[in-house]
Amino acid sequence: MADKKLIFCGNSEQYLKKELCRDSDETNGAPAFRIPSLVNCSGTLVAAIDKASSGADWGYIEIAVRRSTDDGKTWSPIKSILVPPARETKVGDEYYKSSFYIDPCMTVAKNGDIVMLVTFFPECKGIHNKKLLDHKKAAFAQADGKMCPVLYDKNGRFYTVRENGFLYNDKNEKTDYRLKTDRQAPYYETGDLYRGDEMMGNIYLNGAMGKNEMKTVLAFGAPIKAPKRSYIFMTRSSDAGETWSAPKDITGEVLFQEDGTFLGVAPGNGIALEDGRLVATVYSLKGAAAIYSDDNGETWKRDTSQKYIGTQGEWQCVQAPSGEVIGLSRQNRSGKTPMVISHNRGVTWEKKGKTGILACKCQKSFIRYDDEYVLCSHTARSGRKDGVLSVGRFVVKKGKTTGIKWIRHLPINTGFFAYSSLAVLNDGSIGVLYEDEPSSHIVFKTFSKAELFD
Repeated sequence: MADKKLIFCGNSEQYLKKELCRDSDETNGAPAFRIPSLVNCSGTLVAAIDKASSGADWGYIEIAVRRSTDDGKTWSPIKSILVPPARETKVGDEYYKSSFYIDPCMTVAKNGDIVMLVTFFPECKGIHNKKLLDHKKAAFAQADGKMCPVLYDKNGRFYTVRENGFLYNDKNEKTDYRLKTDRQAPYYETGDLYRGDEMMGNIYLNGAMGKNEMKTVLAFGAPIKAPKRSYIFMTRSSDAGETWSAPKDITGEVLFQEDGTFLGVAPGNGIALEDGRLVATVYSLKGAAAIYSDDNGETWKRDTSQKYIGTQGEWQCVQAPSGEVIGLSRQNRSGKTPMVISHNRGVTWEKKGKTGILACKCQKSFIRYDDEYVLCSHTARSGRKDGVLSVGRFVVKKGKTTGIKWIRHLPINTGFFAYSSLAVLNDGSIGVLYEDEPSSHIVFKTFSKAELFD
């Protein structure tokens, strides 16, 4: 029989049922949680999550982790690893004065590092209020032979961010402005702007100096700001999730003009190919795309010949033993799941019709188990209801993998089921981390090998 354990639990009755809030404590609690990511790194399970001040997809959102060294039987206390700059952490009715992280996606690289990609927004409501975004401002420009972030002052003059965080003006002159580069975990100083030794505010915040609910000054908007749009940040851990590097902006390496103001991370899991290449899934409002790294996540590329792959929104992929990379997508209507295949290690993709599991308006998790089997966690109905763990076999024709044949569907839960993430445990069983109540209740459940395959 599958076992389950509550890993993250909301403590606000505004977002979670009163009787469930009672399960929240100092090890697992915060007002709200969304979007799990789970990996097994050298025997240690690492669970990442959006730790939020509300049930919304904006506002004050940190990225937090818990770790387990015994296949999920016990977990370390919750630990925030990325904290956004904020003028105000108190939740308001309409607007929260904070930048925010959202949608963690983890991959275990061949060198043993965990590479995490997250989407980041300056103070705004992200894609939920497009009018607040800077549609006419370029966020990156070529300088010194690479794409550099572009910032703007209130008069529209632009500055480029160069080595060691120094800002250069529109005449290519070095200024006395610089961004803080010696940041300390959990990195809330990301975007702090200095002029000499004077802190001038944060490039990701609006307005003047603000205070939190305890009347303590947190941060304030700098006179020079980043365009309000999405960014993709990378952080890594070399000690199985115990500590994490300062977030690095990789947006300029993978952003196309056609993406507009949004290119985001598809949460859950990326993959490491057999040759070490990392492949991560991203998407814009124009379509889905893949990015890849050949140096364990330090730098990233996106193929210019195929801007979008024809699937919609968030998606996940696996590599078959024959080398092909297979991707499964959500879509914004009911029906079967769209499938794509790459024959060149995740660079370009072709549509392969649909596979035989439901595609609802929700991300699914999709992982390879071994040389024969794949696993997918998803909903069993058109709404976000009734979680299912589907077991499939690779379909191989003439030495090439052409698709997936689904052979078994195991119930995960009944009732609400949304975002999820799968990992293979040390004993060969499967762990699934999933949302089983809206906005605040994240459960870890295991399935034995016998349950999966007998």
